[in-house]
Amino acid sequence: MQSQSLKDLIREGLLELKIPSALDYVGAFDLYRTELQKWNRVHNITSITEDREIVIKHFLDSLLYLRALPSGRYTFCDVGSGGGFPGLPLAIVSPEAEVALLEPSRKRVAFLRQMRRLLGLNNIEIIDCKAEDLAESEFDVVVTRATFSISDLIKKAGHLIKEGGFLVLSKGPKTEEEISALDSRIDFEVIKCSLPFSDSERNLIRVKSLEIRR
Repeated sequence: MQSQSLKDLIREGLLELKIPSALDYVGAFDLYRTELQKWNRVHNITSITEDREIVIKHFLDSLLYLRALPSGRYTFCDVGSGGGFPGLPLAIVSPEAEVALLEPSRKRVAFLRQMRRLLGLNNIEIIDCKAEDLAESEFDVVVTRATFSISDLIKKAGHLIKEGGFLVLSKGPKTEEEISALDSRIDFEVIKCSLPFSDSERNLIRVKSLEIRR
């Protein structure tokens, strides 16, 4: 797929997700895609390597998280950010948010720093450690696309959230099975989303009560 048609796909996806000022971000996402492909050939940043799949399954899938996030100024931490998902796409379209990308892999941290520099994203801090090794913090929201269970994410990252904050993670077909195993004290809601240009459905789990986090 040529660069122009990829840009068209990015633009159409952003518009379908009703991203404010969507057309302003097409160039940033195309640069992100190009750089990810370049790094991936040497450093294996992501297992998704086809351009169209990167746009849909990384960029647009990450932006679905906006359905569960507040508007305006807020802080959030992306736990196990990897190649920047979902935190970096969210930071691109939410310049008013203060974003921490938490990632222990050195090669991925180097990639994230390169993307921060190339995209001029001054709202991003990159932290090279695991969530459980980070001191207690005061984020409004913690997000992840890593393969944590809901309970594991609460235990690993619950200490990073301020009073009144919440966790957001994305789950697929086995959502009900995982929810049924949760501690009864956990307060959560499920936001169902459709991923553009695919038949995939996503369940965003927003966890609002963290009594078992310690």
